[in-house]
Amino acid sequence: MKKWNWWIGLTILAVALSFVEWRYPMPTGTLDVQLTGISIAGICLGLSVSWSYLTFVIIGLVMLVINLQNWWTLIPILLTMLVLSLMLKWRTSLNTHMEHSQAINFGLVVGGVQFIGMILIIAIQAIMMTNQWDEFLAIIEMALPASVLNGLLDCLLVPPLTLLVRHYTENVKKE
Repeated sequence: MKKWNWWIGLTILAVALSFVEWRYPMPTGTLDVQLTGISIAGICLGLSVSWSYLTFVIIGLVMLVINLQNWWTLIPILLTMLVLSLMLKWRTSLNTHMEHSQAINFGLVVGGVQFIGMILIIAIQAIMMTNQWDEFLAIIEMALPASVLNGLLDCLLVPPLTLLVRHYTENVKKE
């Protein structure tokens, strides 16, 4: 029963965080730094990989129905979930204790994938919008601060959230 309560709470947190965004104006549109990926990564690492995908679908529907953001802002989160799923072999084992260093490494991976995902989206948009190398590099240069901010926030906030959730959901016998 505890796991369902954590999942419901983190899903509500993810929905609430979908309203929090920093918008950076770009020539290709606005670049949104969003925090919903932190909650979804916490669900993936602390509870279950399948529940994180269900939360992703819920967040995607909420964001698209309410018209909060564009569909392409969900791509870095989906990319992060795929990388975490591959790292965890598509299942989250709650029978082993997660060390602090493991949580920090997962946070670094999540932040790095979010950073690369945002840069890739901006690069694709810049290529589609312009055909000139100089403008492409200028657009990528403009996107770096927002992408770095998103990556650093994920690196900073995913490990404590993961360790908090794992503290209450792990099935490890204490000796």
